[in-house]
Amino acid sequence: MDSAVIPPSVRFQPPQGSIAGPQGCLSSEMNDANPAQGAGESEGPDLAARLTDMSPERLAEEVISVWEEVLKVEGELATARQRARALEMELEARESDGSARARVAELEEAMRVADSRIVQMELLLENERVRRADVEEGGGQGRFAELQEENSRLLRSEEEHMMLILDMEGQLERLVGELEGLKSRSSQ
Repeated sequence: MDSAVIPPSVRFQPPQGSIAGPQGCLSSEMNDANPAQGAGESEGPDLAARLTDMSPERLAEEVISVWEEVLKVEGELATARQRARALEMELEARESDGSARARVAELEEAMRVADSRIVQMELLLENERVRRADVEEGGGQGRFAELQEENSRLLRSEEEHMMLILDMEGQLERLVGELEGLKSRSSQ
């Protein structure tokens, strides 16, 4: 029950000399009500004696007063928890905003690299188109003549290499024969 909901006719101030005092019950006074929670058991009998001496109406007033104070403190605690959660959420949002900014920067860098790669590929494509157009327009006849000349040069070079290989094979056979002859003479 919140103190704002209690009609003024039902709400009351604790009486003068109440255990709750004019401001209600303090946490140190609430501990007095429960000897197990208090500073010591010596206060327990004194409190019990004071409560026993009170009239039931006054005791009810004290309980209601303390109850209202507990509700007020619980409301303040709930408000503080809501504020803490709101601050936590704001902090998380700021942290995620920072990571989102970093992600955006990464994506922008990747996009810049991709754009430069696209420009490079477009240049390669254009160069290839120009080369093919040159071949098709007339550069094809000149290139064909170049390739035929290169082919005939390679064939002549191959023929010369074959002659050289055959000559070397002949010299190797002669050397092997001479070595076998020397070996047979030295063994005799």
